[in-house]
Amino acid sequence: MTTTALRLPEPRILFSAPWEPVVSRRGDALGLRDFAESLSDAVAPQLTNRISDGRWITILAWCLTRSNDVSHVVAPGSTSAREAQERRYAWLRPLELMWVARTIHQAKNWRARPLNGMRRVRRWVQDDDQKPPTFGMTLDQYSRYRQTGMYGGYRRAFRKLDGLTVHGDGWTPGKTSIALATWLDGKLGLARPGWELGSDMETIDRFSSRSISRFVGREDKWWLEHWGEFLTASRGSDMNTLPRTRGEHSPLPEARLLQPLLFGGSQGAPGFHRSAVAQCLSHADVVSHSEACEALAAHFKGNTRIAALPVFSRLADAGMAVMRRITIALFTEPATPLSQVVGHPGMREACAELHDAAKAWRQSPHTALGRAESVNRFAERFMHRSPVETVRALLEHHEARGGGLRWFVLRDDRVEPRSFDLSGGSAYRFRLWNVCRLAVQCGVIPEMPAAFRHDAEADVEREDADEEPVS
Repeated sequence: MTTTALRLPEPRILFSAPWEPVVSRRGDALGLRDFAESLSDAVAPQLTNRISDGRWITILAWCLTRSNDVSHVVAPGSTSAREAQERRYAWLRPLELMWVARTIHQAKNWRARPLNGMRRVRRWVQDDDQKPPTFGMTLDQYSRYRQTGMYGGYRRAFRKLDGLTVHGDGWTPGKTSIALATWLDGKLGLARPGWELGSDMETIDRFSSRSISRFVGREDKWWLEHWGEFLTASRGSDMNTLPRTRGEHSPLPEARLLQPLLFGGSQGAPGFHRSAVAQCLSHADVVSHSEACEALAAHFKGNTRIAALPVFSRLADAGMAVMRRITIALFTEPATPLSQVVGHPGMREACAELHDAAKAWRQSPHTALGRAESVNRFAERFMHRSPVETVRALLEHHEARGGGLRWFVLRDDRVEPRSFDLSGGSAYRFRLWNVCRLAVQCGVIPEMPAAFRHDAEADVEREDADEEPVS
């Protein structure tokens, strides 16, 4: 009798969607981002943490409109398929980076402006004689700019804000994008490309679908050859064309076009709500983030998520305060006994505040809100008053539940640093800085509320993805 062994197929891994590398970040040390984002959406719907400069909306509307003229020749039709979107973005990406280069070339204080990719583009502009055409980036970095770049950061605005793209597809310029692009094109003067905005490219003698198609896969080279004036400055170039510095809070010349986009609409519309939030904070004359949360909770009493702002913000800030004190305690030693960390100046007071904030959260009605499970779990860890147990619980929670890279870990009652953020880490905020700054730029409120004039929520250059990937 012969026994036949059953041969199973070799195991395979099947991906149901294009694979993207996992991004490591330090911005969610306590693992509370999901709930914090739900509060942010209640305060400033349709925005993200990276949408903070109305001028970048204008610039990206121009990039979208100009690149659409060219890409439409070689890739007409719908952009619903992922491959079509990738081909479309290939013509947009060089323009983003050329605007980063233009700003670096013209502005002495370019480091104070949101310019994703600035480190590599600076070398390309100043040291490398504009070679290679991928703006000083490796091919991998150039590919990832789709997620980390300026359009990636403002992508949600181009999908959600009425009029920026047709039917919110994120790619086809809508009437508002065309109006913004036309305004900016007029301000560029001699720096504008050598054909009219919105031209049918195939009717221009030097262009044809065949000549443009030869640059598919080398779209950066095409733009560098055909927009050679992109570094050219003109009178009023800084004020009228460049992204604004993070600390600048003043109306933009194109405010009349941006204001209806960002703060228009009837009652109940997202723009109307954003305007009401900004005006509430302006009239309340708040001088701290906690005061801002209290003012909004009092004004929007019927909104259950906005009502949760003060008590959640207190809990998250208390947790981050202990995280920062641990960071300071570890600054001079590679591994520090837990008892020594707890004895660091100010730690006991910080732990007491975390206990009180956790108790306040547990006694509030907000524990029943959707997506609050992570907050409830966090607060439950700090019901005791012992500073040692408080720090131990925070360390264990951070390692088990924190997002991204771990700052430090507890090993055999010694706290060991991993990659803690020397800047103090990202606090949990709710786009309040963003909505107020945009409101000032659009003339909705006269000036930034005192609480946000020196706020650190402004975006800085990052090499990781944030908020909403470009799909």
